[in-house]
Amino acid sequence: MSTAPLLRSSSIERPDKICYEPGNETGGDEQDYLIYFFGGNPGLIGYYQPFLSKLHDLLVTNSSTAPARFHICGHSLRGFEVTRSGEPPKSPLNLQEQVKYQEDSLYHHVKSHRERTGNSPKVILMGHSVGAYILLELIRNHRTVIEEGEEDFDLIGGILLFPTITHIAKSPLGIVASKVLHIPYLPVIIGALAKSLSSLLPARLFYRLVKFCTKFPDYAAETTVSFIKSPIGVRQALHLAKDEMSTITDDKWDQEVWGAATAEGTNVRDTINSNLTMYWGQGDKWVANHTRDALIAARGHKTDNQIGLQTENWKPVMLIDREGMPHDFCTSLLLSTGNSNIVAEKVKDWVDGIIHAHKKVVS
Repeated sequence: MSTAPLLRSSSIERPDKICYEPGNETGGDEQDYLIYFFGGNPGLIGYYQPFLSKLHDLLVTNSSTAPARFHICGHSLRGFEVTRSGEPPKSPLNLQEQVKYQEDSLYHHVKSHRERTGNSPKVILMGHSVGAYILLELIRNHRTVIEEGEEDFDLIGGILLFPTITHIAKSPLGIVASKVLHIPYLPVIIGALAKSLSSLLPARLFYRLVKFCTKFPDYAAETTVSFIKSPIGVRQALHLAKDEMSTITDDKWDQEVWGAATAEGTNVRDTINSNLTMYWGQGDKWVANHTRDALIAARGHKTDNQIGLQTENWKPVMLIDREGMPHDFCTSLLLSTGNSNIVAEKVKDWVDGIIHAHKKVVS
């Protein structure tokens, strides 16, 4: 564990949950920031351990936002439980049920943090792939709570990595998946076959087979073995993927989510919408280029060599990777440097930017 010297004993690295807590040394004026993460499908948090660990290292050692204390937490999606303590549901969950489960987990973690530390963290949400869709749904739900006058936590930013948030079925792999996933009883059949194979082969041989077929690094191969052997993990992944194809279609969020609520002359109490950063891959097989480009044109804030209007600074920053980063960055390696480390370095800078922008708004 590269972060061990920096972590409290309350930090957790389990197959179903990862939470990195700051060290015990505190100052009286430090602000707590919670970065809460939603993974993609298959929804096992173990795939993201090196990425989240590296991000925590960078924020603790190199953040420009001092004084600050960083907490990073994420749970596997429901139905992907691989431990005895994590009892799976009796049947797979659809996408909206996953949104509700992750929302409950987030609120539980914020409440637990308040009770444990006596203060409320400022929250930054982060999602990968379909986790970005979950993130946007939680932003909408959070705004509803605020508008109804209920007490809630401060949600100050969002980071969406390789987001699949519109028309996933029009993507290159989505076109194929839409057809295959409509085969009757496919999740049940594939789930049964996967569990049979894993139970027939010796554990060491099965691990080697998974590693050979996937070309994954050790941690990702081990996570995949746990996924295949889990009670309903394979069924859950296929059931969720099918629902994604029919649910993730048109841009369903209004300007309250995309950022207009923090444009000039509006209420800036909740500054989440002026601090969204989206990062797409070039040639991502799970995202159609034309749907991505249409979303950027309609919703994005012009950056880099584009000419943007000052009145549009509240819009999300939308970036397209130019370095060949794959959609599944968390399970692949790039030469001797992990892709997870490269993305973590980018995210660290975006987190710093979100915090600086929030401080500027509230000061």
